Amino acid sequence: MKCSKVQRKLSAYQDGELDSKEREQVKSHLLNCQSCSEQFAQLERAWQTLGELKEIHPDPWFYSKVVRKIKEPHERGLSIGLQWVFQRVRTPAIASILLAIGILAGAYLGNGLARYGFFPFQSDQTASSQEALFDSLKAFDPAPPGTLAHGYLQMVSYKESEFR
Repeated sequence: MKCSKVQRKLSAYQDGELDSKEREQVKSHLLNCQSCSEQFAQLERAWQTLGELKEIHPDPWFYSKVVRKIKEPHERGLSIGLQWVFQRVRTPAIASILLAIGILAGAYLGNGLARYGFFPFQSDQTASSQEALFDSLKAFDPAPPGTLAHGYLQMVSYKESEFR
């Protein structure tokens, strides 16, 4: 009998599940093959170690707790659906809230800076709050006044005929 065939039958040999002919073949192979006999010895040691373990007795409410946990998701079907929606929407919602807070804070700070004349494109102290609002919104233009992009656009759109 070959080693591979014997190794597949070692567990059945140990449990006494083989017929007498196969049992004798495995037994004679184990006497002659060091590798297979070592593997069988390891298998026996594993079963002996498992046999020495103490039996675990669960508390009296264990079964009822397991049954409750199994049934729980079915009873909370709506709650699980809401959790799924919240998980999918959470990141975009937080990003939208932070964006709105940033825009409001920027507009508030921009108004304050425009009111006190901190913008380089502001010619004089703005008289009304509406003018200050319009001046602060210039920061959102594609090329805000006073920036390199604004200067480039003025240079590109320069026509000599306008200045003669």
